[in-house]
Amino acid sequence: MASNIEFTAKPENGWSARSRATRQKLIAAASKLIVEKGINSVSVVAVAKAAGITRPGAYYHFKTRDALLEAVRNDTDHQLVRTVAGSKEDKYLYSQAAEFAAEDEDTIYLRIQRMLEQGADDVIIRSRQRGLARAAREGLVKPGIDPDIAATITSTTLISSFLAVSEFKQKSRRHKQAKIFGKTNYQLVFDGALLPEKLQHWPQLPGYSSAKHNTAKATTTEYTEVQDGRKAKALETRELLIKTAMLLMAEVGEQAVSVSEVARRAGVTRPGAYYHFKKKEDLLAAVEEKLDKELIYTLDRSFAKRESFGDASDLSAEDLGVLKIRIQQMLRDGASKDPLIAHYRKLFRWHAKHKHLREDMDPDMTAIFTACASLVGLFLILNGAQSVGERAKLAKQFRKTYKNFVFEGIFTPSAKADWPPPPEPD
Repeated sequence: MASNIEFTAKPENGWSARSRATRQKLIAAASKLIVEKGINSVSVVAVAKAAGITRPGAYYHFKTRDALLEAVRNDTDHQLVRTVAGSKEDKYLYSQAAEFAAEDEDTIYLRIQRMLEQGADDVIIRSRQRGLARAAREGLVKPGIDPDIAATITSTTLISSFLAVSEFKQKSRRHKQAKIFGKTNYQLVFDGALLPEKLQHWPQLPGYSSAKHNTAKATTTEYTEVQDGRKAKALETRELLIKTAMLLMAEVGEQAVSVSEVARRAGVTRPGAYYHFKKKEDLLAAVEEKLDKELIYTLDRSFAKRESFGDASDLSAEDLGVLKIRIQQMLRDGASKDPLIAHYRKLFRWHAKHKHLREDMDPDMTAIFTACASLVGLFLILNGAQSVGERAKLAKQFRKTYKNFVFEGIFTPSAKADWPPPPEPD
């Protein structure tokens, strides 16, 4: 009798294993379909076809589209929380997100979208908040660091891990990038990137310049009052078109924006709008540049001690939908082409040249980290506010923690001594 029980158990276990494998195959196919064609393309039938599974087999696992999408969300949550949680004995802790992205960038991309949707309620951010709060109670967090904001800033490594490896095709090159990512992550968290004692002696920082389009420079010839008036009016019209485009993007999304529709909403003639922006791409690039400049002005102006971090953020009054679209543009452009990352890359290479950057810090990887921490971190922080006034208050707190993160890191020397450093890149 015992042998019969043992005999019947084997096919059941084998069937269970095949069933789990089929279910996982459907989830993986759904994830890939979402990345390639968008969430609206997902149906149980479409995923079954993509996975090479029969329709009855797919419906056995997922009765509805919603059940399938929930399984995708739960699967990415489980994988990523496990990846970023780690343990302090794990010397690969700091590079795990990038190692994961090197193997499965689709899952990382989907999880980024989930974080952008959920904001401060995201399970990864909440997990980091609990860990930072505990570390603060134990005296392991440096002064000037707000644990909740620091948790959000460090959670943006999900985005920087994707950008660090996504442009490389070879697996070996991706994993090499992941090691550089791990070392940079470790140095930023414990020591920061820049040497604070050099701050007061820095000259003017390099300025921002858009990589996507060049604005015509004003000539140095003297203008008559009429010409000056026309120029001022033209600049005013251009600014109105940009602001209207930002509102339209937040309302209906980037794809629905056109120069003619922006002109109509702004109350500007179509010829007048096309005088400033010949095509949609020029208008979107102008919106991107405006957001980047405001972000850089808000966060980085104090690095040369030109202004105080106590000022309210201009971005705190913007529609957060526009900031979210800017993040999507960053993900789409990649680290090599995104104008904000390009600015930070120029900035940190300049710091390295002038001996402001800490020893062995990779300026290009540091640029990816800090650009993501500034843009995505600020979006996630402001996303939880209920009013413009609350956003302005949170923006001030964010700038203070962000500055300390860049200059000094988050954790104290005693905390650093208790955690092993990552392996050196080859």
